[in-house]
Amino acid sequence: MAEKDNPEELQAYVTLMTRHQGRLRVFIRSLLPGSPDVEDVLQNTNVVLWQKRTEFEHGTNFLAWAFRITRYQVMSQHSRNKRDGKLVFSDKFLEHYAETTDTDRSYDQILNALDQCLGKLSPTQRKIVDARYETGQSIEQLATDNDCTAGSLRTSLHRIRESLKNCVKNTLSDQQK
Repeated sequence: MAEKDNPEELQAYVTLMTRHQGRLRVFIRSLLPGSPDVEDVLQNTNVVLWQKRTEFEHGTNFLAWAFRITRYQVMSQHSRNKRDGKLVFSDKFLEHYAETTDTDRSYDQILNALDQCLGKLSPTQRKIVDARYETGQSIEQLATDNDCTAGSLRTSLHRIRESLKNCVKNTLSDQQK
């Protein structure tokens, strides 16, 4: 155990880490949409957060500090994906998006807006979203199960995600009025 680790600080740190897992996951997912690497990046982030626990100053903004570490882990995963030929976004775009993402917005507000917007989907759209994101079913398997091509399913998922993104944005905007 590191010098600075006393039981009270260690417990407080563990509490902060566990309290913010959902927000870190959502942040990673926003930077790596549709990627199967989200959980790996979260796990790597947690390892680094634990390793750097003595560098965190209690009483400061843990979430901002954790987001900064998460951003580096996403960039590392992005570099690995790029080497493997899986590049989706340019490095410049990803860095800009990560820096400008509204990390201060209430996580609960976003989740509530998303829940409302998911409720507005048609039963077919909801079935596709649930199968893809809740169970992690592959596009190919989903396409087979729904008697369609993988390409048409990708197009449908893209449209559904865009619709959800716009709905969440509008819902949050309406809440601020």
